[in-house]
Parts: sequence; structure tokens; C-alpha cells
Amino acid sequence: MREFEKLWEAINFAFQKYGSLKRKSADVPFVVHPIRVVMVLRAVGFSEFKNKDLILAALFHDLLEDTDLTFEELKTEFGTEVASIVKELSKPENISKEEWLKAFDTSSKEAKLIKMADRIDNLMDMKSIEWTVEKQKKYAEQGLIILETCGRTSPRLANKLKKLIDKILNDL
Repeated sequence: MREFEKLWEAINFAFQKYGSLKRKSADVPFVVHPIRVVMVLRAVGFSEFKNKDLILAALFHDLLEDTDLTFEELKTEFGTEVASIVKELSKPENISKEEWLKAFDTSSKEAKLIKMADRIDNLMDMKSIEWTVEKQKKYAEQGLIILETCGRTSPRLANKLKKLIDKILNDL
């Protein structure tokens, strides 16, 4: 039962910290996105019982980048492992997106899994965002970098990501 208590605590924490942030698509609370990322991971067999740090880091994966939460605060609340994974998923300001995605080759397995699930959710949500064709193409092509650097960690996630990328690029 303790696993559920930690998950509920984490969900409450995520709702508080993401606060009033909204998704780029529609008027949806931002916290919906990390919850969907968790759902993607659960759909391919990961769980809060066997993969607690993975699931918690997925729930928090945008907090360091998009809120005023610090690494130290996250570490204090949920431990070094969770905070470290989230830090890996936070793009440094002094590097291009493409360089950062290529650097995932040396990231932890957990960061790679979350990055693929994150991109899957964002690609599935992309149609509801009013992006130019050029921006959609670039975002899908960045997904190919993620596939290359992270794909070996989960063939099921890699397959889903590849299908989404192919569909988007073929439909443009």
C-alpha cells in the first residue's frame, strides 16, 4: 500500500507544482501531459510497483524546466534517483535541441524511456496545436533523433514512436 501512498503524494505534488500552466493545445492543464506520459509507460508494462522511480520521474519530467522547482527541492521530496532522472530530461540553456537529443545516447535507461514516452504523447497531441507544417516536420524529425538515441531501451516504445513519426511525415 505504501507504493500507492507515494504515487498519490507524487500526483498531488505534480498538480501543485505545475499549477496553472496550460498545454499549448486547447485550454488543458499542463499536468495532463505528464499523466499521459505515465500512461504510455504503463501501457508497455512499466508500473509504480516495479518501476517507482521511473514513474515518478515521468510525472515530474518537465518540472525543473517549466516551473520554479529546484533540483534540491525535488531531491528532498522524492530522492536523488528521481531528481537525477528529471535533471537528465531538462534541456540545458546553452545547447541546441538537436545536440541535447543526441546526447541522450549516454543517458540513463529511465531518461531514455521517459523521453520516448514524452515524444509519443506530444506527437499524438500535435494535431490539436496550430503549428506550421515546417514546425511539425522539424518536431517529427527530432523524434528520429530520439528514436536513434533511445530506441534500443524499449522496442515497444520505439515501434510506437516510429509509427507516429512516419505517419506525421507522410501526411505533411
